[in-house]
Amino acid sequence: MPISDIEPAYSLTLAEIRAFCMVCEFGNLSQVAVHLGISQSSVSQMVQRWRQVVGDQLFVRSRYGVTPTEAALALRQRIQPLLNEMRLALAQPLGFDAMKSDRIFKLHMSDIGQLVFLSELVSHLSKRAPHVRLFVRNFAWDDIETALGSGDVDIAMGSLPMIKGRVHARTLRAERYVTIMRRKHHLAKAKLDLAAFASAEHLVIDSTSSGHSLIEGVLRAKGIHRRIGLSIPHYLAIEGVLARSDYLLTVPEVAVSVLHQVSAYHIVPTPLQLPTFDIRVHWHERSKHDDGVQWLRNSIVEMFATQ
Repeated sequence: MPISDIEPAYSLTLAEIRAFCMVCEFGNLSQVAVHLGISQSSVSQMVQRWRQVVGDQLFVRSRYGVTPTEAALALRQRIQPLLNEMRLALAQPLGFDAMKSDRIFKLHMSDIGQLVFLSELVSHLSKRAPHVRLFVRNFAWDDIETALGSGDVDIAMGSLPMIKGRVHARTLRAERYVTIMRRKHHLAKAKLDLAAFASAEHLVIDSTSSGHSLIEGVLRAKGIHRRIGLSIPHYLAIEGVLARSDYLLTVPEVAVSVLHQVSAYHIVPTPLQLPTFDIRVHWHERSKHDDGVQWLRNSIVEMFATQ
């Protein structure tokens, strides 16, 4: 039944329309309930009402949730742009005015991204958009594209090669890997070669933003198994650990900027043929008419792009 034939006695709220689009996106009623802050039974009741209104089956059960039917996907394709326009109209009826807006922007940044970029971004916003607020999260890689599509993230920053679909990106900088050790490390006296690198004891940051798995893969392909003396999940402790140990730490070069006393460390190119990678700012196609997201994206490019 076409939307125009819906009986006046029944009206879909904006919240229900958003929930419908999210169920199509996630394929899981529990996840949608968590995002909306309501019970799963409430979402299940919505699904039943949508079927009554549309007069067609919209979802079928699957192993891990529900799968949208062709009717649901076609309906979402028509509704989602209207929903996005409605959000924009309510959020910025006269367009985005950075000096007056009290909008909340939602960003994805890894821990190293927060250490490198966040303070400068906050300083910029305090001058150019003093009432704007930021909500920053570190999503799992598999969730970032979905979060951009659903509106849970406005901007994602980082090296995120897995993101495809209807997501656009602008390169901020190209990165290479470097190896860091304390200035008085015995290996700092000569050029670091692969043999010395392989025989040394290493500190590793076991996170998606550190390149740890990439480095291990390259070493294994060469038949090299390095000794890992300490593995930690984030960058916060690296300076104190490196200053008091003989560990080597191999990380993206951008991580050097988080060191408070760079002169205390010996920093050299990693003696491995590791691929370079790009740090990018990402946004979803749904935000192409969103003046606020465009302003924030352009501000990030202006501050951090090096090419």
